[in-house]
Amino acid sequence: MTNKFQISNPVLVTAGTTYLDIDAYACMVGMAELLRLQGVNAIAYSSAPCNYSVCKTLIEEGQILMELPSDFDGETAKYIIVDVSDPEFLKGSVPLMQVIGIFDHHVGFEEYWTNLIGENSCIEFVGAAATLIYREWKKAGMLDKMTSSTAKLLIAAILDNTLNLTSSVTTQEDKDSFYDLCKREHIGKDWCVAYFSEVQTSIESDLKNALFGDIKNIRDNSVLPSRMGQVAVWNVDSILNRVEEICLWFNNVDDSWMLNIIDIQHNCNYFVCNNTEHQRKIEQAFDVQFEAGIAKTPVSYLRKEIIKKIVFDSNFN
Repeated sequence: MTNKFQISNPVLVTAGTTYLDIDAYACMVGMAELLRLQGVNAIAYSSAPCNYSVCKTLIEEGQILMELPSDFDGETAKYIIVDVSDPEFLKGSVPLMQVIGIFDHHVGFEEYWTNLIGENSCIEFVGAAATLIYREWKKAGMLDKMTSSTAKLLIAAILDNTLNLTSSVTTQEDKDSFYDLCKREHIGKDWCVAYFSEVQTSIESDLKNALFGDIKNIRDNSVLPSRMGQVAVWNVDSILNRVEEICLWFNNVDDSWMLNIIDIQHNCNYFVCNNTEHQRKIEQAFDVQFEAGIAKTPVSYLRKEIIKKIVFDSNFN
């Protein structure tokens, strides 16, 4: 089958350089596999470390290469970017003029990429970038050739990025893609719980590095502290038991911070924040109440949803 990019050059499928989460990992593996089936010499390539969402039981050796094979030249190869689209973030590691395709669910740079690569820019607001890659497989009519390992990576990516399909960022296409893949792989709730449980075990085995490896700097926001960490686990009890220890870690680094702990099983969040001024503003914005530095929400929020709510609600700016 002819590939949509009409390219004979070797293709590097890659993502950001800071770390790979399960969505980036799955997208890289899934897109590279599809291209190879279409006759393209393609590899998934990145030197970035994997974060805790990339479970060891889901990955296989050689899925993502950290060094280029002898038949690949980074100067002449073409690039397909997944799960990231900020040109400023990419230009240090990817020659932007050699990008031939992009698949991302972080909106904001659509005009830049449309002007550069036209219809091969796919930046859409969906829950998981993996949903966009699944769409490409479906459009190519090659779902029956997808390996089981790739299908499971895509399932995990959708689960992780939509908080078990409960997040407000979840679209109907995310759900349809997830259920189609689960049906194909005969996957049910137990498999999904096992994935989140494995992620939690990985987090708790090195909690401090897990927390500090996923911190976002918040700019121009009077409600939220300047740094926000996030961790998503199946059940928060064991994490909450370590809040005092966690607060010491953060206080030693910065006095303006909060932590967003997501309880996937119970579809809620726990905000941890010691700054009383920010507590008051967060209470007003989210209709919650802090007690001993912790506030429980009635629904779950991803960090990007928290920021979006504050930015677009004029009452809090």
